Amino acid sequence: MARSLLLSLLVRQSMALKERFRARYPHPWLVWEAGAWNVPETEQRQNVAATQFPAPDLRDCLPAGDALCFELVTLGPVSSSLSLGRSSSNALVINDATVSREHLALHGAPNGQWSVEAQPKASPVKLDGVLLQPGQPVVLVPGARLELGDVRLTFHDPEGFFLRLGQLAEQLTAQMNAAPARAG
Repeated sequence: MARSLLLSLLVRQSMALKERFRARYPHPWLVWEAGAWNVPETEQRQNVAATQFPAPDLRDCLPAGDALCFELVTLGPVSSSLSLGRSSSNALVINDATVSREHLALHGAPNGQWSVEAQPKASPVKLDGVLLQPGQPVVLVPGARLELGDVRLTFHDPEGFFLRLGQLAEQLTAQMNAAPARAG
């Protein structure tokens, strides 16, 4: 089962933990690039999320353009597969009406390489604008963009994800440093 976390929370964690963050999260990530998030807090299904506005008491502390990040972990020295779709039986659940119940499979090899495979009965999947053929796995390269209906996902290898977090941390720091100047 894949863990899902908000990008804004991962940025703050990376700022606080620095190098320990890399040790804690050495895996590739799949980032759902849409909207504001309200992730249900359940122990059984922490990977279930839906595009919905945060609860009123959280609305002021989450950025409007936050993203949901799925950690992609292989199971030791064997290959792993993670299913993605709208159904709660998937390892990665994307609760969006434009996503099929079983939309695609992600395959992780022990060497850290991941591939994506569109499912036969799923609606179309595009990888970097190219339509995937069902049942034919394609290797994911860092920065690859998947389109499933209205959902946009970006694949990051660990280095690319750390770079993205670093850029967002710099922006956040700049905003925090500029805030006192505006108040005065």
